[in-house]
This record gives sequence, structure tokens and C-alpha cells, in this order.
Amino acid sequence: MPGSPRLIVSSPSALSSGLNHETPDDGSSLELIGGVVKSLRESPRRVGRYELTLDDDRHFLVDVDTLSALGATRVGVSLNATAVGALMRASRVIAVVDRALATLARGRRTRRELEVRLRRREAETTIIAAALDRLEASGVLSDTDVARAEAVSRLRRGEAPARVKQTLRHKGITAREADEAVVAAIEENGFDELASCLAVAQKRSRSLASLTPDVARRRLVGFLRRRGFSGSVIRTVLDEIKRERHAP
Repeated sequence: MPGSPRLIVSSPSALSSGLNHETPDDGSSLELIGGVVKSLRESPRRVGRYELTLDDDRHFLVDVDTLSALGATRVGVSLNATAVGALMRASRVIAVVDRALATLARGRRTRRELEVRLRRREAETTIIAAALDRLEASGVLSDTDVARAEAVSRLRRGEAPARVKQTLRHKGITAREADEAVVAAIEENGFDELASCLAVAQKRSRSLASLTPDVARRRLVGFLRRRGFSGSVIRTVLDEIKRERHAP
């Protein structure tokens, strides 16, 4: 566009990203140019999203906050190169936000779990971080909520507190939050480690009945250890199961 302001970006990935807008991946500089809003409409497929097209047919999917911040609220508005660059970046962030929301709709995830999944399609970590920050600010993404829900669910399934904490740490929950989540779950719902271990052991023992006593014992001990139960609790449970088998 003759006479339009231009912006030279040494790292194309820092700003580029319209829907249907291709960016060179060879590390060369990208010249961004301004443009005029040719069309603007609410997306018929994505609630709360707006499709904006510039006069050179670059397309972007953004939210109303981005449009308001850039002054791109009506057809005919001229945007300089800096504004177009911001529009491109916002479009990428929105795309990541929408993918994250789709993932969360299928099940709870921690920030780290979402980040790992999102990296499959978005290489720039700053874009992912901006999207996840937005979700956290809105309350949609909360490691604290995930930790508490996971702790309650796993304790009910017969996992020992130590195992639950370890699992939460692997999901990206901090040690402090993992400890607090387990403590809160136990205070709210109660947890008897010995009774839980016994119930799990009795159920597992039935599937080991065809094995010799020594082999069955070794496998049961290994299974209970992987569940996070302590050695003293396991020994007590094994003695109880032995007494049950020899009871008249």
C-alpha cells in the first residue's frame, strides 16, 4: 500500500499471525505494513470472536477487547504498521486460548499440561504464556482447583496420600499446593490409610489367587508400594489378609 507506514520486524514470529496469513520461517526480516479495515463481523462459529479483514485481504480472528484497544471498531479505520503487528499477535493468542478452552472442555488440566499440549501447534512460548495468563486471570484455568479435585478423586480410588502428592507434582503442581490439596481433601472427606490399603489389597489379591503364595505376595507388595502406601501399613495389611485366609 503506497504511503502506508511500515514496521521492520527482525523476528517474524514475534508479531505475525493472521488467520490465512503466512509467515516466512527462514529467519528473514518481515516488513509489516499498515492497512484499512475492509470488513468486520462477529464470528458465526466462535462466540465472542470477531473476524476482521484488511484491504489487502489479511484476515484476523480477535476479541472485542483487542478491537477496542486498537481502535479497529468499524470499517474504514486505518491501522498503522504497529497496530497491525499487535493485531497479528492478538490473533495468535486468541487461537491458542480457543485451543486451550477446547482441551479444558474435555477434562481438567494444569497449566503445565496445557502448555505441553499447546506447544504441538504453537512454537512461541510467549504466545502460549499470554494465552494461559488470560485463562488464569478469568478463573477458567486454576492449578489450585485441579489439585483439589485430583486429590479427592485419587484418594477415593485408593491411592495413598504420598502417591497423590507425587502425581500432582508430575502434573506441574507446586509442592506446597500439592500438600495443601491432599490435606484439604482428607479434612473434607476423611481418609483411613490402613483401611484404604486393606480394601485395595483384598481386591488385588483375588486377581493373584492362581499364583503361588510367594509370587502373589511379592506382586501384591509391589502393587501397594506403587500406590504409595508405607512399608508399615503394607506389613499390617499383609498380616490381616493372612489371618483372613487361615480363619476357620
